[in-house]
Amino acid sequence: MEKIAAAVRERAKRALATGEVDRVFAWKRGEFWYDVTPAVFETADETDELLWDSFCVANLSKYLTGAVRQGFKVGVFVKGCDALAFNQLLQDNRISRENVRLFGLPCPGMVDPEKLKKAKRYRGVRAVARAGDVLALQGKHGEQQVEAPAYLYDKCLVCRHPNPVVYDELLAEPQPVRTPDSDRFALVNELEAMSAEEKFLFWQEQFDKCIRCNACRNICPACSCEKCIFDNGESGVAAKANADSCEEQFFHLIRAYHVAGRCVDCGECSRVCPAGIPLHLLNRKIIKDIQAIYGDYEAGLDPNVPAPLATYRLDDADPFDGHQKGGKK
Repeated sequence: MEKIAAAVRERAKRALATGEVDRVFAWKRGEFWYDVTPAVFETADETDELLWDSFCVANLSKYLTGAVRQGFKVGVFVKGCDALAFNQLLQDNRISRENVRLFGLPCPGMVDPEKLKKAKRYRGVRAVARAGDVLALQGKHGEQQVEAPAYLYDKCLVCRHPNPVVYDELLAEPQPVRTPDSDRFALVNELEAMSAEEKFLFWQEQFDKCIRCNACRNICPACSCEKCIFDNGESGVAAKANADSCEEQFFHLIRAYHVAGRCVDCGECSRVCPAGIPLHLLNRKIIKDIQAIYGDYEAGLDPNVPAPLATYRLDDADPFDGHQKGGKK
């Protein structure tokens, strides 16, 4: 990936030096070798810090809204999931296409540091290099090579779009579209097979972990309201401490319904949750149901295709005039 990383840095440097864009959104190294963070580059000299490696998992599209609203011409590097999120923001009228230059990056899947830890491949590592499906873990005791797919994020293992669905320039050869290693709805199916009581207890246990840090909301490209209802000081639920799991259930279920039909299944909500709550399963359950009712619609795939939950049709798959009082049909 280092060869592509050099091309990424050169392209960002040129875009800023020539005035093609005012800002570039990409990634740079954090405090540790596995710690890669989103970054904004404003000058060509700054791009020496720009990074592209197996830990550039953060979805950059959400960060565009503020810069575009201020009138800046921005460049952004997009993976498959970032591009889906970009299209969704476009459909939601949160950004303007003419103010954004998209640099596409085919993605081989990102490495999950937690999987390296659990496999005891973590200690002593100082850098990780990747060539195809081989990870070279470089440390003070030398180098060890492992198979990359065993350490990818679960969401990457079921990714349907390793290549960006929209871009102005593609900076590397497209990745092969692989058959997912597992059905992305497998865990949803397991939850659906539970009894109502088992489901309630499962989610109660998960929501009890919530500390209401709002990281899931803040990272989500589909959560793009100017002001969230949960930030309303008069709502009674703003920044509430974790004292009653019912409040946490209310927060997460309302948020899941808020992004219904607009979630691009990027999995960022679960990735950034410090409590490890599998929030993506809520969204994925709704995605599955939407596909079952309305067909194979996918949020972010094409911003010109109307979302089924935001569209009224006389031949709607679920005619509302057939419902009776109490929600029964």
